[in-house]
Amino acid sequence: MSIFDVRHQPRAHRLLQRALASERMPHAYLFAGPEGVGREMLACRLAQRLLCASPVDQPAPADLRETLGVERVGEACGTCPDCRLVLADTHPDLTVIHRMLAKQHPDSEVRKKKAQSLSIEVIRHFMIGRVALRPMHGRAKIFIIREAERLSDAAENCLLKTLEEPPQDTFIILISSAMDRMLPTTRSRCQQVLFGSLPVAFIAERLAELRPATNSLEVAYLAQHANGSLGRALECADDGLFALATAWAQRLGKLASQPPGFSATELVEPFLADARQLAKGVAERDPEMSDLDASRAGLQRLLSVLAGWYREAMRQATGLPSDASQAELDGLVREIAAGWDPGAMVRALRQLNDTDLEVGRNANIDLAAAAMFIRLAGVFRRRSARLV
Repeated sequence: MSIFDVRHQPRAHRLLQRALASERMPHAYLFAGPEGVGREMLACRLAQRLLCASPVDQPAPADLRETLGVERVGEACGTCPDCRLVLADTHPDLTVIHRMLAKQHPDSEVRKKKAQSLSIEVIRHFMIGRVALRPMHGRAKIFIIREAERLSDAAENCLLKTLEEPPQDTFIILISSAMDRMLPTTRSRCQQVLFGSLPVAFIAERLAELRPATNSLEVAYLAQHANGSLGRALECADDGLFALATAWAQRLGKLASQPPGFSATELVEPFLADARQLAKGVAERDPEMSDLDASRAGLQRLLSVLAGWYREAMRQATGLPSDASQAELDGLVREIAAGWDPGAMVRALRQLNDTDLEVGRNANIDLAAAAMFIRLAGVFRRRSARLV
């Protein structure tokens, strides 16, 4: 397994390879960027390289040689005892710190708490208490901290001294998707490595490999709407988002045409049911999340689905190339657009955005959904009212 298995992150590779080549590795890194783009994978591959007993010197990958600025790279051998232990997640000198470790804390009071943040108890027990120990295998100790933006204030302040003056043989890699939520003093003590979004084609390729049961239409839709994150595309596939999305495209088409007897409020219950389904998936991936936060996340993901259809309809109305290039999806977009001008789509998007803001302010979800569909119906009644 190669460190270059992490794809489409040239800036990150360039920084790390130059540091390895100079043998002047910073003792604290901050890997920052969207979720699901290879941050933790690269952190683990870097840890393997630093712990490997017999690194292999080899030519840099041809497609990255100019970007890296080095002709040769040192790769972990993959076969020594250290490499095998890293790959098995059992290396004694590699510790992955995450908030769920609270459930393994020796203090029963800590174990009882909801692990919604990365607590000072976890940092003290699983990291600070081990930093001063010598590496068991003699080369280095490495700590990888997931979701660093969720460090509690006390935990982050506790970590500052170690980040500033770590032992010579200690490396710390913080992983964050929102480094602006971290203390400036924490960020300043780390070498920042920025990760970018992944190309849609790459996400589609990997999604088809990792979820072979998905058909080509589903793969294309999920890759296009994953915001550059393979992790998000995989979650959406597991949540059955494509089936929900196509059902909502048909409902939005009906909302745009408003046939006789149609009432916008009839969309409220299926909307809330689908939001609950998505919230269930969120809660299963993060059992420590509160019911309210899971409900909010499910609803916001469904709002994003609706917004995606309106954006596609607006592109079609303005004559721009559509992301929904497949004929089946393009037909759904035409039903939503239904001859409306781009201004109607903009107003619809504003209504969705207003609802998103209301949900973020802890508004009643049922009432917010009902008000949203009534307002959307008003958007698509304006033209017919003017014609009367």
